[in-house]
Amino acid sequence: MRLFFPLQPTSLLGPDSLFGRWTIGRFQAFLGAGGLLCILGFSFALIYQMVTSSLSEAFARNAQLRAMAQANAISRLLDDAYLELEYLAQRPLSEAGVIAHFNAMPAEKRNRYGEVAFQGRTSGEYFVLVNVANTFVSLPAGQVHGNNGGIFSSIGSGSKAKEGEVRVGEPVEAAYVALPAPGGARSVAMHVIRLSMPVLGPDQQYQGQLVLSVNLQDMRNILSLYTSDQSPLYLLPQNNLHKKSFMFDLAGWLLFESANVEEPGMPLAVDRLRAGLRGDVGRPGFQEAFRPASDYHLYWTLVADVQAGHAGKMLSSEVFGKPDGNKQEFFLNYAPIVFHGHERTEKIVGGIGCFDSSSVLAAVKGKIVVHLFLIFLGIFFVLVFVLYLMGRRISKIIGKMAGELENKIHSDDSTPFAPASPYAELNRFQKSINILLLQLYMIRREIRRRDTTDADERMREKVNLDKVIAKDPALNPVMAASPLHGLVGAGPAIAELRQQLRKAAGVLADVLIIGETGTGKELTASAVHAMSYRAKGPFISISCGALDENLLMDALFGHVPGAFSEAHGERKGAFLAASGGTLLLDEIGNASPKVQQALLRALSVRRIVPLGSDREIAYDARVIAATNVDLLQTAISGQGFRDDLYYRLAVITINTPPLRRRKEDLPVLIRHFLEKNCQERGQPPIAVSRGALEKMLAYDWPGNVRELENCLIRSLTFVEGDVLLAQHILFNEAMPENPDNASLQGKRASGELISRRRPAEGEATVAAQEGEAIALNERQQAVWHLIMRQGSISRSEYQEALDTQISVRTAQYDLYDLVERGLLVKSGAGPSCRYTTVTAAD
Repeated sequence: MRLFFPLQPTSLLGPDSLFGRWTIGRFQAFLGAGGLLCILGFSFALIYQMVTSSLSEAFARNAQLRAMAQANAISRLLDDAYLELEYLAQRPLSEAGVIAHFNAMPAEKRNRYGEVAFQGRTSGEYFVLVNVANTFVSLPAGQVHGNNGGIFSSIGSGSKAKEGEVRVGEPVEAAYVALPAPGGARSVAMHVIRLSMPVLGPDQQYQGQLVLSVNLQDMRNILSLYTSDQSPLYLLPQNNLHKKSFMFDLAGWLLFESANVEEPGMPLAVDRLRAGLRGDVGRPGFQEAFRPASDYHLYWTLVADVQAGHAGKMLSSEVFGKPDGNKQEFFLNYAPIVFHGHERTEKIVGGIGCFDSSSVLAAVKGKIVVHLFLIFLGIFFVLVFVLYLMGRRISKIIGKMAGELENKIHSDDSTPFAPASPYAELNRFQKSINILLLQLYMIRREIRRRDTTDADERMREKVNLDKVIAKDPALNPVMAASPLHGLVGAGPAIAELRQQLRKAAGVLADVLIIGETGTGKELTASAVHAMSYRAKGPFISISCGALDENLLMDALFGHVPGAFSEAHGERKGAFLAASGGTLLLDEIGNASPKVQQALLRALSVRRIVPLGSDREIAYDARVIAATNVDLLQTAISGQGFRDDLYYRLAVITINTPPLRRRKEDLPVLIRHFLEKNCQERGQPPIAVSRGALEKMLAYDWPGNVRELENCLIRSLTFVEGDVLLAQHILFNEAMPENPDNASLQGKRASGELISRRRPAEGEATVAAQEGEAIALNERQQAVWHLIMRQGSISRSEYQEALDTQISVRTAQYDLYDLVERGLLVKSGAGPSCRYTTVTAAD
């Protein structure tokens, strides 16, 4: 019990006010917190401004450096081409020699160049070489002056040519068809920049013009590299949609943009760059080029700066200055591409533009804010805590007494309060506190006693199950009062089951009932029989799991005299005995393959052949099969059940719902079983307490309705009055499944679970993995050596290995016991179920 005292309207700093009840340490920490907030807040703003300013400058410099680095890389590529031209011009030129020179280059360097051509002083003195699949081949004479004759269009007059002078052409597209290449003729299309140089003889006389083209795809791959996370200038992860580079010529034509660095062979394109822009598409000789309209002022300012040889950066919220463009801010950096030709003269051949999204900078600034804020909070709380400790040290004596008093109140401690104080006033105050503590303790004890008594009485009071059932809207009162052929329940699940039963009873087709153990599969089959026109005929149930193969065949199909050594008379079998009625095949999943084959034929032709007979006999019985396993899954996985037999049985499938999914039926079932058992015992009706009902509603009932009935029968044994209490409901103390192992089950019921232990002297044991010994019962001892020799065993093999006949349940119990104790591992289901030793399973 806690006591609450309302706040009284007093002065802010009076002894009874909120601040007046604070300790010195808390008050000092409160006053210091305001000053700390101001100081740390100002420091936070100043540091943030300094850091973000430097960071913005660093990002801008990095973006500008990336644009200049890309331009410089392309310039080096052109300079290398110039040096290659200069080298070739100084050597004797022949077609075979040039091919040998280029094919001797490393593949990566050779792939930079697309064409090599020489035009002499006479019209017949020429050759053209084209790079086909990274190998230079000679262009046939018929194609030299065809649609690609423009390769010599950049050659000017050679009368005034100077040695080493180079002319750089515009970017163009070159296409060749039916070129001779390894593997057959091929067509080639490329985008190139052509460099031409005059060839002079020893007497400085003009000999001809040499042309070398540089592949633009290599330049594009340079841009792709610098916009990826493989860039030498990689700073932070960025989205490539907001980070791209592009190349343009001096006329403002966009030639290509960066692409995925992992796909170097992609064709050149500016599709993403020009999306939503207005302008001209395609110029003569370069159909992929795009030139924005003249009203994109930012772009044309960039082009003018590059023409003047200037590099720079712009921060804009509009793509190329487009009025209706994307409003996200980004850095636009640019740099000219400079070609260093003869005598290191510089010539601008184009420019590089680079977008750098400022969203990354904003994300980094956000991280800085978070980190500074966390640091600020840490410093703030540390300083406030230090101030608090300083004030607490000052009020140590008073604080200690108040703390001990609060602990006694909250912990219900009635021992006398004795603070170590030398002051008489505090000693008198101590006596008063001790009296109050004792009175508070007595009051609390009385309240707890009353609460416990009230709760116990509520749990022990009788519950009117009829009223509980009537108040539940999910229950049908008519169904609750009239069970259908033994099917008790009034919830939606039972209502649907009843509807299925009525439909199944109205037809002659075979039925497959699927449900967990204890859900009433046999009762469901009996209800189908009782509601059908065969209700006056016999209802025969055969458990396929309780008999071995031969006995089951005899039980189902019967035999004629002399069928086997003990067959002295004739036996009709279940199929003929159920004539005019219904035959239930329970636990059909445990039937052996031989039995399944016989059943499939009997169901298909509606005839049987008794054992030892060669004459077929027609039968007139409806077949209902029941199982607690998924037969379809077992058939699909090849674990021992035939799929054709499944589809023959599952003409009509009925699923019996587990009890945990229809707990609304528990009051109806409890009422039914209590009335039934009280009548059978001849004792007066037994009521159910609220505690017992809540305990049963909270349980999941893995054994379903059968477990509920057994639980109530067992609980009625311990009832001494007329009310079933919660303590009478025993879920885990079931009767022994196997009479031979009653003592073992008794140990389990008392909490002494089966475990590895040291055996008594003379007791048979097996060695466990940990080196300990495990005791076995007599049956397990007799079969254990066979299990170890084979590595695994089935339930039927376990029965056959014993001289004495044991039931299926006993065999299953022994095998499950070995599984629980970690000696065997269960695999499979139905007839194919086997129990494998742990060593063999590993």
